[in-house]
Amino acid sequence: MPVSGRELASLDFANLIGGPLNAVVEAQAKSAITTANFIKEVAFDKQGKVVNVDFAYNRKNDNGSDQQFTLTVPFLTMLPVPYITVVDAVVEFNAKITSINESTSESNFSQQVDASVGGRYWFVSAKVTSKTAYQKKSATTEREERTFDMHVRVQAKNQDMPAGTERLLTILEQSIGEKHGKIMSVAATVKDIDATNKKLLTIDSADLAALVANATFDWANKPYKISTIDISKKQITLDTDADDSLKGKVIEMKNPPS
Repeated sequence: MPVSGRELASLDFANLIGGPLNAVVEAQAKSAITTANFIKEVAFDKQGKVVNVDFAYNRKNDNGSDQQFTLTVPFLTMLPVPYITVVDAVVEFNAKITSINESTSESNFSQQVDASVGGRYWFVSAKVTSKTAYQKKSATTEREERTFDMHVRVQAKNQDMPAGTERLLTILEQSIGEKHGKIMSVAATVKDIDATNKKLLTIDSADLAALVANATFDWANKPYKISTIDISKKQITLDTDADDSLKGKVIEMKNPPS
């Protein structure tokens, strides 16, 4: 029994083919919404202000003094923004319908003969009786097999970010900046030591104004503490007499921790 076209026509191709394609479109939409929520939650706070991360560190400034710096970086610029897009979506559907007819037939034939002839011939008597039986069995079976195969292949990749997001990141990158903080230590050269008051030193330092009272430095395994600072005269007063070997030497005066 051949398969008619009605068997294939009865299949719901709208759902068989359209279902996977709709799933791909919905997945793409969810991916876009996920990206938007990611930017909203990571880049901005509840007040809509940019979330920044501050990194504090110490390094030498242009004058050779140890200074504290703070680098401010927008948090979003430190993370990869997910932009997943579907490149290819291939839907393969195969339908195989097979009709099989099976028929069986069985016949039985039996015959019984009983013959007798009436009469007597000399010393022989005969009687013939005949019986006949016939039986036939037949059966027909029809079987139909259907096989369906579907393969859905989806290829996705990380898409280039939209122009709006790229512009946002460019603006945020421009806001990255380094701020000068407290000068931790000041490098200076001792120009002169007062002959009558050995606690009074004249120094040469571009960052003298950054020094505060109680700043300290070490020389010849001896600690010194600064009592007063005269910026205009570039002079400092120590709490103890200075060693004469300090003259002409470079010292590093450390501000007390805040």
